[in-house]
Amino acid sequence: FKRMPNLRFLKVYKSKDDGNDVLHIPEELDLPPRLRLLQWQAFPSKCLPPTFHPEHLVELDMKSSHLEKLWKGTQALTNLRKMDLSDSRKLKKLPDLSNAPNLETLELSSCESLVELPSSIANLHNLQDLCMQSCTKLEVLPTNINLASLEKIDMSGCSRLRIFPDISTNVGQLFLSGTAVKEVPASICLWSRVRYIDLSHCINLKRLTNLPTAVKCLNLSNSGVERITYCMRDLHGLEELNVSGCRNLESLPELPTSITLVTAEDCESLARVTHPLNIPNAQLNFTNCFKLGGEARRLIIQRSFFDGIACLPGSVIPSVFNHRAKGNCLTIGPFSASSRFEACVIISPDQHQYTREDIYLGLRYRILGKSGDAIYRNPVSVSVQNPSESPEIQTKHLCIFHCDLPREEICLEVGIEILFELSNSACGPLDDCDITECGVRILTDEWERSSDDETKNNGGINQVSDWSYEFEQVSKVLEDSEDEFVVTSDSEASQDCD
Repeated sequence: FKRMPNLRFLKVYKSKDDGNDVLHIPEELDLPPRLRLLQWQAFPSKCLPPTFHPEHLVELDMKSSHLEKLWKGTQALTNLRKMDLSDSRKLKKLPDLSNAPNLETLELSSCESLVELPSSIANLHNLQDLCMQSCTKLEVLPTNINLASLEKIDMSGCSRLRIFPDISTNVGQLFLSGTAVKEVPASICLWSRVRYIDLSHCINLKRLTNLPTAVKCLNLSNSGVERITYCMRDLHGLEELNVSGCRNLESLPELPTSITLVTAEDCESLARVTHPLNIPNAQLNFTNCFKLGGEARRLIIQRSFFDGIACLPGSVIPSVFNHRAKGNCLTIGPFSASSRFEACVIISPDQHQYTREDIYLGLRYRILGKSGDAIYRNPVSVSVQNPSESPEIQTKHLCIFHCDLPREEICLEVGIEILFELSNSACGPLDDCDITECGVRILTDEWERSSDDETKNNGGINQVSDWSYEFEQVSKVLEDSEDEFVVTSDSEASQDCD
């Protein structure tokens, strides 16, 4: 490069990823002095040439390099905007970044030998994206800093990281999945811009007492969380809560009305849901939550009567569904006073289930005319399992949801058939789950008005206060026996809060 002093852009890349990183370069390699872009995939040396001065660099991209360090001492990096050292598995130390005030992106994913993040990042006031996924030896983070522009922190898979990355109050997205973090500090309540928090697979996290009010999506799935305190009810912008696989979680606290999705699959200890469950538009997924008590089940099922969706263990269709049939098809009509109906189906696992990679199981329904042809069909967004991380449905489940009727002239027909179907993520038929029973009730305008009033007054819980539900014992189900049922109790423990 000695004869290219004006070279601005240099890219050295591999034509194929075959694991062969052998490339011989001279020991006294001189890189062009005015480079603005240096992109060298699988750079073979342990350090950049000592004669290289990166003061003109705007982007440094050294993915999959053999670097152990970049350079000695402090370099002028005034123009640097992006540094990507991802998959540099031998990198042990980052350089002093004090003179990189304009750095916006720092990508360090899979730098498996990196132990600490240097304190010099305190000077990166324009840093927006800090990505350190799978830095499996990372243990040390700087403290007492607040990066003004930082929008995203991703430290997923940093399995030795015990320190919560409290390095900015301006973060919008926080990913700490699979870390060793034990607690969320009270200072997170000052994070006014955070919208997404991922604490999934944090098995050392037992309690959750502090959360920022701005968060919209909270993922605690497969974590060690045993208790979530009353702080949840104050999250007025929270839309999605995922606690799937939290096997030690015994109760859900009061939830804000903004919630649209609660995913609680395979919470084997979950027994209580705090009243009121005033989340009128939510989809509630309690697949394989076999310890749900009578009051919790009543709250979940009652809540689905207003524009929500619910899925939970159960083998008996509630009595309010006055149109019933065995199998997945029933005939009802006419519908002179309503354009909506509510449906309940019982899903039963086939005895010969096999492992699938599908992560979604959906419901759909078809309305059949007098001729038997489908005159209307519509999918229903009901996720009832996640086989990629959890077992299949282990026993019968209730799925309750609303359906809209298409046209008034269809509603006036007599003897309309409604066919309910299960589908997988590819919208194909399922052969390992069946709909064994279905029920429907027509929703009149008068009922919807009274339901709205009841919800405003007391959450509508009195509407179902006289119900009883049968529930199969898990031990019997796992033995393929369906001869005995247990009636759940109506008691609920008092609200758990600090």
